[in-house]
Amino acid sequence: MASMIDNYLEVAPGISLWFTTWGNAESGIPVLFVHGGPGACCADYQHINQRFFDTNKYHVIEVDQRGTGNSVPSVRKDYKNMQHYLDISIDQMCSDFECVRNHLNITQWLVFGGSWGSTLGLDYTSKYPQACLGLILRGIFLNTVEEHDAIYARKTFLANERRLSEFDTFYELAADDAKNRKEELLDVNDSKRLIDIYERMIVSGNREAIWRFYVWENNLMEEDLDKMLDPYTVPDATDDQYREACSISFFEARLFLHGTFEQPIDLLGNCHRMKHVPTWVCQGTGDEVCPEKFAQQLCLKLDEVGVQHTDHFVDSGHKASSDGMTEALILSVQEYYEQYGQHYDNTKDIQDWCVNEDGEEEEEKEKD
Repeated sequence: MASMIDNYLEVAPGISLWFTTWGNAESGIPVLFVHGGPGACCADYQHINQRFFDTNKYHVIEVDQRGTGNSVPSVRKDYKNMQHYLDISIDQMCSDFECVRNHLNITQWLVFGGSWGSTLGLDYTSKYPQACLGLILRGIFLNTVEEHDAIYARKTFLANERRLSEFDTFYELAADDAKNRKEELLDVNDSKRLIDIYERMIVSGNREAIWRFYVWENNLMEEDLDKMLDPYTVPDATDDQYREACSISFFEARLFLHGTFEQPIDLLGNCHRMKHVPTWVCQGTGDEVCPEKFAQQLCLKLDEVGVQHTDHFVDSGHKASSDGMTEALILSVQEYYEQYGQHYDNTKDIQDWCVNEDGEEEEEKEKD
């Protein structure tokens, strides 16, 4: 295995991405790892990608998305750095990946991401299909109002007493803030306003809001009851998990509001642009953060527009480290290699086709 190399790349004035590369840089298949969150970072995955990618066959590029992890300025380093990213968008983040690809002189790469990484992976692939060898996704999140309600509206949890109690703890802080400001009572099912209020508190540095936002989602994902977090016990501001909470809470609130309500993205509507990109969908049937039905919607759309895809719906939760999900991801990488990877040639030019606005392949043109 080639040694891991740390790099920084400026993508906007004063904003630089951290990325590392490992594996076979000479002849390995390039892989873009798209981490989740938003607001997580590559280190949070504790090198799990080394379980998926053979270091002789692949050249893996792991990128901390702007403002996260080791990228600078990082919200994990100082919550005040949230101010640098109030205009963040999925368009910016996809453009960042292109900056990394061009910087590394990579012609095409395999895109691999889960949760928010599935959102970014789908959007990136639909914007830059000619740069993508394939797409492997886990825990599908399409950034829709229905998905927003599935996490942030009380009606979702009426049949689950434990989750309902946890939601009420999450809700009460925002409701109290609205009341203290003499605003209209917060509806328990108004998911947009709930996150609007949380974002306001988070950006102001409200430590209780930062922690409670983080705990709500963490406990939805956590499969081990002994590892559930206490929403009322806020760690010290220097605690690593609290720093993670700063990043997760801010970027989730900002990007979910932006992509769902302010400038809605239409990931399903753009799937026709990636009809030449073989795709794998891995989904846990017990995933509470990204419910199965939305992965089913994606698979139906891929069928409709003619995207070749392989689906693995497995008995697991949300995390890549869940046993069933880990096996599905390993299998997907193996299937990709058997079908396409053995023929990979890094000396070839980029596929000479592009997709027009209607998703149709345009006439090939000879290179100079």
